[in-house]
Amino acid sequence: MVWVKSELAEELAVVAAWLSALIPWSISVSLGELAGGSLVEFHFPFFLVRFLFGLEVPAPNPLVLLPWEAVAFYGDAPGPLPFMVWTVGAAVVALAVVLSVGMYVFEARFQRASLDPVRVMGGLLLAAAILHTAASALLQFGALPVDSVPSDSFPGILIPIGVVFQFAFAYVLLRVDRVDRSTADEPGERADEPA
Repeated sequence: MVWVKSELAEELAVVAAWLSALIPWSISVSLGELAGGSLVEFHFPFFLVRFLFGLEVPAPNPLVLLPWEAVAFYGDAPGPLPFMVWTVGAAVVALAVVLSVGMYVFEARFQRASLDPVRVMGGLLLAAAILHTAASALLQFGALPVDSVPSDSFPGILIPIGVVFQFAFAYVLLRVDRVDRSTADEPGERADEPA
């Protein structure tokens, strides 16, 4: 089943990269579980925003952290591992955004490339989705016991919103029907005829 026309695949790849960078890959919600207070934390690919309600803490409220800052901030509980995985996922999303800018600015050059940039984008978004799924699972359920790596589950429930979008974008981009670009662009030749 074709989800997107081949001639719109590049545009979809660019939009998918930017949406994956802007939509939070997960939202953690804990209502009344932290000394009577509540927590809502949005995990965007490049930063997190934490809101505390009914709690007095020494940290700023709302708190904004970059992925590598969250590794140190949450070093004791729930532990650094989910945030390390998230940092790698953020790097993959950054590569997807850089590729999308290249696809937009150097469109003709990317059309002549030996690797299909749409498939590369699909692969990057699939890798980001897998990494963010692992980070989500580590936050929600904690990690397997690993020596010298503290890990505990995050309080409340985690909703993996952006992960679903990343998997969907990856699926569509990896499954799109692509015309053979080298022959389809030649005037007077059909893509299905041998050269």
